Amino acid sequence: MIRLAILNFGFACFVAWAWWLGYVSFVFTHDVSHISYLISALFIASMAGVFLGRTGHLERTEVWLVTLGLIGNVVGFIIALQNIDTGSLGTAEGVQKVAASLLAGMGVAFCSTLVGAVSALWISVNAWVIGK
Repeated sequence: MIRLAILNFGFACFVAWAWWLGYVSFVFTHDVSHISYLISALFIASMAGVFLGRTGHLERTEVWLVTLGLIGNVVGFIIALQNIDTGSLGTAEGVQKVAASLLAGMGVAFCSTLVGAVSALWISVNAWVIGK
């Protein structure tokens, strides 16, 4: 149990460092779909289960976290491409609108995938330490 506590303290320090640098707030502000919040809630519930002695869910949770991250990626690409009007690319305002749509979609795609992958990695390492 002490190895698990040390491991999670290290991960928590990494997240605190990323928060201090503004990376965490960047991720959550740029995910306009809010899938990152769902991924985070699942991760926190799973980690609570680990510290309560319940570990049977870890393999499924790891898959769910990655899957939710990939769903966020697809949602991001849909957001990026849904408002593209190629006819408006002839004006500066049209190009700005297309660029804004692309950036919003890419924010969702990359940020939700990042949160899902990091959460799944964290869960995976916990499962490995526990021996699952």
